[in-house]
Amino acid sequence: MRNKPLLWILFVVYAALSAWSMLHHVPWSDEVHSWNIAKSSGSFSDLLVNSRYEGHPPGWYTLLWIISRFTHQVGWMQVVQWVIANAVIFLVLFCSPFPVILKILIPFGYYFLFEYAVFSRNYGIGVLLVCALCLIIRRRFAFQYVLYLVLLYLLFNIHLIAMMLACSLHVYHVLLERERRQKTLYLLFDVLIGLVFLVLALRSIYPPADSALKVDFQNSTHVLAIKPFVNAPLRGFVPIPAWWKYHFWNTQFLLDAEGMHGVIRYFQPLLSLALIASIFWLLWPNRKCVALFGTNLLISGVVSITSFTLGSARHAGFLFIAFFAAMWLSCYETPLTAAKMRLIIVLLSFQVMAGVFAFVETIRFPFSNLDQIKTLAGEVPAGGQLVTDYWTMNAYATFMNRPIYCIDLQKERSFIMWNRDMAALLKNPYRYTSGLAALFAGSRTNAVYMVSLSKPELLSAIDGKLMSTYQVELLDKRDGAIEKGSNLYLYKITANYAILNHP
Repeated sequence: MRNKPLLWILFVVYAALSAWSMLHHVPWSDEVHSWNIAKSSGSFSDLLVNSRYEGHPPGWYTLLWIISRFTHQVGWMQVVQWVIANAVIFLVLFCSPFPVILKILIPFGYYFLFEYAVFSRNYGIGVLLVCALCLIIRRRFAFQYVLYLVLLYLLFNIHLIAMMLACSLHVYHVLLERERRQKTLYLLFDVLIGLVFLVLALRSIYPPADSALKVDFQNSTHVLAIKPFVNAPLRGFVPIPAWWKYHFWNTQFLLDAEGMHGVIRYFQPLLSLALIASIFWLLWPNRKCVALFGTNLLISGVVSITSFTLGSARHAGFLFIAFFAAMWLSCYETPLTAAKMRLIIVLLSFQVMAGVFAFVETIRFPFSNLDQIKTLAGEVPAGGQLVTDYWTMNAYATFMNRPIYCIDLQKERSFIMWNRDMAALLKNPYRYTSGLAALFAGSRTNAVYMVSLSKPELLSAIDGKLMSTYQVELLDKRDGAIEKGSNLYLYKITANYAILNHP
């Protein structure tokens, strides 16, 4: 109780910093993509149909759909994400069994201050559910088991990597109940209900027959993707970015230094192995917690190598969250020795260095420029027709709050859907040229204005005929975003009828 004033100060500081960070953060394409699906779904059944193409369970989309029934302003999605991030830290500070020194460090680490706090995606809410499960899993109160099952079911239905952690936490629960000498029938029921939740969650993420994601999975090279998983512990536990890069997001300084110092690549597997060995040492002798982290590591390895790599910080970070959950539960039973405390402080110090760096950089520089589509759209002359390509439509639908004609899809849309239309678009090597030809054929104008996420050289790479068939003039741009794919370019495209009539 004597530390309570300090904890409240930490909470207020965290709330202020996370709010400041959120105010400076413009959502990028993945964030607004989920939002557009939610607000464009007229009913909950529509939402379930539309979200099935995403390869994600419907949990996060359901929350966004509820918010969108009251407002279509994307800022409210960010407000809800801010509340989620602060709820996580509240539970860590006031409800976890961690020593005070760890409570001081945890809120300002990379994942809690930046990756799972600033981005409005289905990771932060997964972390909140993990904290809630850690809080109640060992307690005894009326309807505790019912509440546990509800929280577990929700965690299964947030994201594939959250699903893996839900399996791991349930392994801990089964071992805990066995330790409590529960009857065999009860344990079998506990295992069975976990399997039922898993099957239902997997069914919800299996793509429909016309999904473009299914095409990607069938042609996947992930079977050989062992290296991303080998590097995942470095990304997850030492997420310090390559600070010399402007586009630092999703970098890791040791992995990115490989290009400058090739010898580093030989030490990376050894460092990852040392990190994993250290984690098991920290959790030993609590076998339940070792089983929790080990199960998560095993499942993550199988999934990463076969279908879904952990090659980005947000995905590899759930290895750290698995350790965080296991350590939370271990602290209820096993006091930390001085040696273990020192190692945890070192690991959390890496997290804090990464978190502070990411926080400062995203205050100094724009993470995304998607909101600038309002300004670029305002530069189109009266009577001029504005279009986007399929990927840029997300920005327009979010910040202009209406659908727009997608030149490469040749349809008006308000959200991306990974269906057969997407598959056909990706296979068309001249998607802009054919889309413009169709548009000009049915229009009296010979010019159109297009906003795209792609710079001129990328447009040429996507469609080799575009620049030779049409006059493409770059009128304005908004670049300099930390996230490379979140810059905007305004083009005026004019039909050259001499070329069109004599190809």
